[in-house]
Amino acid sequence: MERRMWLLSWPEFREALEDTDVALLPVGVNEAHGNHLPLGTDFLIPEWIAERIAEDLNALIAPPIRYGVVSSLSGYWGSLTLRKETFESLIYDALVELHANGLEKVIIINGHGGGGHMEAIKSAMKRAWLEHGVRSAVINWWELGSEVAKEVFGTPGGHAGTDETAMIMAVDHRLVKGNVDEGEVYQYSKGVSVMPAPGSILTYEPNTRVFVPSPEKAEEYANRLIGLIKEEIERILEGWERQEVYL
Repeated sequence: MERRMWLLSWPEFREALEDTDVALLPVGVNEAHGNHLPLGTDFLIPEWIAERIAEDLNALIAPPIRYGVVSSLSGYWGSLTLRKETFESLIYDALVELHANGLEKVIIINGHGGGGHMEAIKSAMKRAWLEHGVRSAVINWWELGSEVAKEVFGTPGGHAGTDETAMIMAVDHRLVKGNVDEGEVYQYSKGVSVMPAPGSILTYEPNTRVFVPSPEKAEEYANRLIGLIKEEIERILEGWERQEVYL
């Protein structure tokens, strides 16, 4: 069964609604990711994840949103941003429209972790629930897989870090553009704020190493991450189903 909503005809979409009311909404941005990863890393990964989990979750994949709020990486060419208010309205309208079209439960697979970006998503989700009854959740894949990254790679992840590099390898190994330029790495320190970021590879924990992992390690991480994401979404959907009994 085709799970990508935009490739269905409207009669096929209507028929699919007889069997599911769950949508996966991939969200990401276009921004600098070191010298070794593509600008579209933050949306390529959520789209790949959605395609890997949709069938097992009996979900449809909504048209992806490839714009969001970019701030600290705005010092680099190719980093595109929306205003926070614009992005919040975009997410809100997408949630409401999916709900109006029969997809009453929406799981956002998010690939970008900027503060303004996340604030906009959470605000849109809250409004969509209170005003229209849209049930939604957001999955930040790199946070869910943070401990797995340490176990598989022996180091935490980061922006354009080893975890994101592994996921781009899973998407298409040809998109990894050589080795990591260590001069691009900026380690954040407590008590220091900087705008824009003085590096396009960002780490947040001391002694974090950034490297291109082996294909075997990348595959191990990606597979374990997919399992974690499916488990988390299944728990959310089961909770919503129990909740509906009381409404």
